[in-house]
Amino acid sequence: MANTRPNPEAIRDTAAEHMLTGIPRAHIDTPVEQVIDALRGSVFECADTVFVTDTSGHLQGIVRINDLFADGQVRIGDIMEPEHEAVRLDADQEQIAALAMRLNMIAVPVVDGNERLIGVVPPEALFRILREEHMEDLQLIAGITPHDDGPSAALDASIVNRISRRLPWLVFGLVASSLITVVMVRFEHALAANVAVAFFVPALVYIAGAIGTQAVSVSVRSLARDDVQILPLLRDELVIGIGIGAALGVLAAGAVLGVFGDQLLATAVGLSVLAGGAMSAVVGFGLPWVFQKLGSDPAMGSGPICTIIQDVTSLFIYFGLVSLLVL
Repeated sequence: MANTRPNPEAIRDTAAEHMLTGIPRAHIDTPVEQVIDALRGSVFECADTVFVTDTSGHLQGIVRINDLFADGQVRIGDIMEPEHEAVRLDADQEQIAALAMRLNMIAVPVVDGNERLIGVVPPEALFRILREEHMEDLQLIAGITPHDDGPSAALDASIVNRISRRLPWLVFGLVASSLITVVMVRFEHALAANVAVAFFVPALVYIAGAIGTQAVSVSVRSLARDDVQILPLLRDELVIGIGIGAALGVLAAGAVLGVFGDQLLATAVGLSVLAGGAMSAVVGFGLPWVFQKLGSDPAMGSGPICTIIQDVTSLFIYFGLVSLLVL
């Protein structure tokens, strides 16, 4: 006989995973007194709400238990809340939680493709869903993308597990950072000719890294949305990077000119900050999307790789401008 049990992965984080079927039901024309008699002595998986249906099992409304004892002589259809909504078996748990909060529902009804009532998502499941979604939002704010194993993968997993997820990218970054040494060696003549050139390297690297880090954080958070188009956002991020780079470049150039009185060096520093800011913003925003498309964790890999790209590119731009304008 074929296995008809649903695939656990297929129902994960859906109404089907959380649904209970042992619930109080009543026909819309049944007197309230008879409904109470029918409920007496019964055991339910979820007894917070009576779900009112027609003869075909279609959901018509709900009656909360505290409203059930108001008047035993009327029909249950007269006291039910007709304004109701339900979810399908494949509804995402975030949608379920949002519906429960919007309509102040104790339990969320689940219907089949023909709108017939088949079960509910109970209150304890709603609390669990809200916690999971809250933890996921906290991860996104922190720059940690959702993991297949849920929020526990990033926040509650073992120390060894968390180290093993982060360390490979940092090792890669450590090895790749040797490129910075190569850049410095290549422009050794520039440093020897004017020692003041070296004074601004830490600041340039920091500014590029800071702009890139901000862009990575914004990008990782945006990955939680399914309706985001990357190209318009990259365009906007380029404009933002140019604007930030221009503002910081003017400040940096003014400071260099005021302290050293070297107009050409000030120009090189200002233009380097401008170009580095624009480049860092685009790379920092676009890299997490690339990692996601490749099936890798954007939060773990983007930071180290983005740092290397920003540092190397910023130094190339700076030393190139110094060689062109100053030396």
